[in-house]
Amino acid sequence: MKIEKTEIWITCEKPLQLSDVKAVRGFFGNMYTNRPEFHGHIGDRLIYRHPLIQYKIFGGSILIIGLKEGAYLLKAVPKIEYLKLHFRKHPIVKQNTISMMIPYGLTKEMMSYTFLTPWIGFNEKNYEHYLQLKQEKTNLSDFFNKILIGNILSICKSVGYTVDDKVLVKSKLAKISNIEIKKDVQLTAFEGEFETNFLIPDLWGIGGKVSIGYGTVKRKNGDETQ
Repeated sequence: MKIEKTEIWITCEKPLQLSDVKAVRGFFGNMYTNRPEFHGHIGDRLIYRHPLIQYKIFGGSILIIGLKEGAYLLKAVPKIEYLKLHFRKHPIVKQNTISMMIPYGLTKEMMSYTFLTPWIGFNEKNYEHYLQLKQEKTNLSDFFNKILIGNILSICKSVGYTVDDKVLVKSKLAKISNIEIKKDVQLTAFEGEFETNFLIPDLWGIGGKVSIGYGTVKRKNGDETQ
């Protein structure tokens, strides 16, 4: 299966910080209030599904990335003169849109991926399980692998891909400092790499808080367009 992926890269006069991602998402969410793909809400109700548009900041520049319907919508985003973040205008000096068709789905060989940004893999239920396994000094690899498989299946559901065979994952993850996603709210995060028999789009995020840049992966072997 091939799916469409669109990336918008934006560079402002002054480099942005990771803490600006939420404001960037808010800016485009306000531009497209009638399109929940940009902001993840229908009215006041949160949409509980893997988002098809994600926002990230790399090296001070913004990356907005979309798959399928998200990719289609991003192709129509016009050139913008400035971003208004935290009540301040940030003039844009460069904006570039790249769209391509990429392979997606199960593959016969294992693909290696590394996390470019911290992976947040826990909800309330599996976090309690994680603490229990740690207390019992159990090897956590199988536990992480199952969660990562669930992350991959969540993407499949959003893009309409039917998984007709077993998804395999082998991970090597290490805990890093807790991530403060908002005031007084911290989440356990991990760094590392994993192998899977599944093609994941480069610079796409898996796990929790992916709409604001967490869990971004990069393939270590091969070209994603092949």
